[in-house]
Amino acid sequence: MTSFTVRLESFDGPLDLLLTLIKDQQLDIATVPLASMAEQYLAYVRAMESRELEVAAEYLVIAATLLFLKSKALLPPIPQEFQDETAETPEQVEEHLRRRLIAYSKYREFGEQLRERQSEAGAFFYRESGDPAGDVVQRYDIDAQKLKSAFIAMLRQARPEKRSIARERVSLIASMDYIMRRIKERNEVKFSELCEELGMTRDVIVVTFLAILELIRRRRIAFEQTDAFDDIRLFAAKAAAA
Repeated sequence: MTSFTVRLESFDGPLDLLLTLIKDQQLDIATVPLASMAEQYLAYVRAMESRELEVAAEYLVIAATLLFLKSKALLPPIPQEFQDETAETPEQVEEHLRRRLIAYSKYREFGEQLRERQSEAGAFFYRESGDPAGDVVQRYDIDAQKLKSAFIAMLRQARPEKRSIARERVSLIASMDYIMRRIKERNEVKFSELCEELGMTRDVIVVTFLAILELIRRRRIAFEQTDAFDDIRLFAAKAAAA
């Protein structure tokens, strides 16, 4: 007797389960006798019941259909005089289920293609060019490894600092005030210039960048970055709207 390994995965419905069982055996849904899938299908339903999981009625309907097809395949045909002419024949029942399965297979394939496109689109970052009033959108392909390399390269430019436990020396509020003062004095300032003026340590780089983000969030300053990973130009928010 053939044994089956049942994996309690989540399926989108009974057709999804039946299609998965067929695909796992590398069978053709257009030709496979659906009655042959009854035992594996029932094994999955019994496993769900043994785990006290709720079995939807749709699963039981498909299970009953497969059992019907299997019983008709094993039993001798009913004599003509005892047949119900109004009832569907096993062949009609199987064909109806097969058509539903083929249609669902196409929908599932389309769904997988859409998920792939969504995943591909998620690898891009869309942002404004720096002018809040503009409608220009820049599209960057996000490569995690390149982002990592760029951040490490920036940290390597920082001056070596002694490793010691001490109170925080860089204040976020103080950095925000410093940035605003420099913008008022010069009308605009670059991110790299701020880091150099404040000491170019790792703490300074991180806190200065956080201060810039907070000022942008509060709409006190605006920014412009011509290309990806270029220096960031900062200026007053009112100047951006002018």
